[in-house]
Amino acid sequence: MYWFFRLKLLPYLPFLINEASGIRRKGIKLPSIAENLSLGSGTSTLLILGESTASGVGASSQENTLAGNFHRILGTSWEIKNIGKNGLKAGSAYDYYKNSDYLPSGKISGLVLFLGANDCFKLTAPSVFHQQLKSLIDQISSELHPDWIYLADIPPVHLFPAFSFRMRSFLKEQRNFLQKEMTELSREHLNLIFEPISLDLSPDFFSQDQIHPSDLGYQKIAEFAVDGIRRAGFI
Repeated sequence: MYWFFRLKLLPYLPFLINEASGIRRKGIKLPSIAENLSLGSGTSTLLILGESTASGVGASSQENTLAGNFHRILGTSWEIKNIGKNGLKAGSAYDYYKNSDYLPSGKISGLVLFLGANDCFKLTAPSVFHQQLKSLIDQISSELHPDWIYLADIPPVHLFPAFSFRMRSFLKEQRNFLQKEMTELSREHLNLIFEPISLDLSPDFFSQDQIHPSDLGYQKIAEFAVDGIRRAGFI
């Protein structure tokens, strides 16, 4: 149960906070290169909304971001609208989306959400995460009427090389709690796809900061997502 996890975590919090502060202070700081991006001019529109992965932290160019890879894989019949922000949580995603200058002008074909890592880091309660994510999906769906929604799995924060074993252990538990809420949301929405990510996380999957994906990592994430959407029969 989640309350027991929080109780178990409590004695270690000062050490984990100190570790996180040290990583932010001393770690390599990579820029976001795709916070607001529009690619292609096809008749089908895909909206990507999310955290640092959507904003392209760790990629060497816009072509190698998630948006760039989706554009390459899906082809010229698609328009890709990308809205991302490093540090974005589920609870603030809708407001950030509404304030973007890159909003689609009408109905979209697909919505791809990359959220959850920061809700792991900030220890968002599972019930709160569920409600915030549900509200985000419902609000965007009522405005843009996507034919399908792909809810990307939370990045494997418990495998990030930059973190200590102790931090990775607690992040794994937090991630498991939030993943269960995402699974439940996929049961509540017939047009929503969610599947646990399954990738070979070799050292070259990560960028210089040992947290965010490299160009290869972004390619693998995008290919995994598109394969899942295809398996569901939506594209």
